[in-house]
Amino acid sequence: MIIELISIGDELLKGNVVNTNATFLSRQLMFEGYAVSRQTTLPDERESLAKGFRETLQRADLVIATGGLGPTLDDRTREIAAALFHSDFHFDQALADDIKRRFGDRNVSIENQAKIPSRAKILQNRIGTAPGLLFSEEGKALILLPGVPREMEPMFLEQVQPWIQKQWPLKAKKESVQLYFCLIHESLLDPHLRELTEHYSSVEAGIYPAHGTLTVALQSSDKSQLEAFQKELISRFSNYHYFSKSGKIEEALLDCFIKHKKTLAFAESCTGGMLSMHVTSVPGASDYFLGSFVVYSNTMKQQILGVSKETLDSQGAVSEAAVKEMLDGIFKKTSADFAIAVSGIAGPSGGTEQKPVGTICAAIGERGKAPDAGTFKSFGNRHTITLLTTQWLLGALWRKVEKGIPAFPLDLFRD
Repeated sequence: MIIELISIGDELLKGNVVNTNATFLSRQLMFEGYAVSRQTTLPDERESLAKGFRETLQRADLVIATGGLGPTLDDRTREIAAALFHSDFHFDQALADDIKRRFGDRNVSIENQAKIPSRAKILQNRIGTAPGLLFSEEGKALILLPGVPREMEPMFLEQVQPWIQKQWPLKAKKESVQLYFCLIHESLLDPHLRELTEHYSSVEAGIYPAHGTLTVALQSSDKSQLEAFQKELISRFSNYHYFSKSGKIEEALLDCFIKHKKTLAFAESCTGGMLSMHVTSVPGASDYFLGSFVVYSNTMKQQILGVSKETLDSQGAVSEAAVKEMLDGIFKKTSADFAIAVSGIAGPSGGTEQKPVGTICAAIGERGKAPDAGTFKSFGNRHTITLLTTQWLLGALWRKVEKGIPAFPLDLFRD
């Protein structure tokens, strides 16, 4: 069975949007035992799309395309796919009623989105307006999914993946597992993975680094070897390994705080609220997260959290002394059991020889105990610096609460 992916959109080719859809689909298919042979990115231009679809369908048994299903003038995917499968269109009243029920009858896209190729199976979109479409003919299948990840992902998991498994059942499915690690670089894990794959020859291993975390994907047809490999890897890096269904460190943090019945608050300067945004992206965060003070200016640091003018004048806002005082302010203003205070230089300007762009100072503490404070260097552009800082600090907090490991130094590259 040959599977190919098509990602559609000028924004992908211009670099305005990162193509996370292809990564998600390839990974999910791999974990179910299916291999993607090729990924293609196509522009919104009609002729390029039609040619790309024709060529891909000649090579592959299953083609999954994302994007181009919306109501705007550059969304042409449905029309091109319908032409390839010689399908006319009809108005689907049930689909129109569903869109109207969820978004109201003023939604101008109802007429467009409910116009469906007659030869396609509708894949329900429970979040947005654009339905997915499934064309199948003579052993070939073309599946069209929305380009918005939060719409595409549940549609694939709930409707497409079961259909694929029924249509192309695997004779010998490989077992798969994903392991998640924080505050560790892939260069440290890689030699150990190589050693383990030599010992457990049936296990395939891959490393997928993200900002501040790592995913190790393991797959094998030998369940006993897979379990032994997994056990040894976790044992070697137990201080960095966390469990999370989604792979997000913030989900592991929620589980940790709920288990220990602790609460949390932040004081954010350079992260500008990103810490609280990540934490509150997980359902149930209100059970432990109290809130965040975004004290970007020195004036706010003084007025809200009581950071002294003397400290700011003598050592600066980006200093361990300042973040310790910010941390004290959190505990005075809230009932939080744990807190993070962070201040840094995200750039591109503001750096000095002593404190270059990427310099971050942070304090992580538990009420009534001496805080952990440290200075570290984050890398990249402004967004990357902020994102790395956020993920590293959440990882350091999780290790402190769950493992009892001091938050600083971060020791990002040391076993």
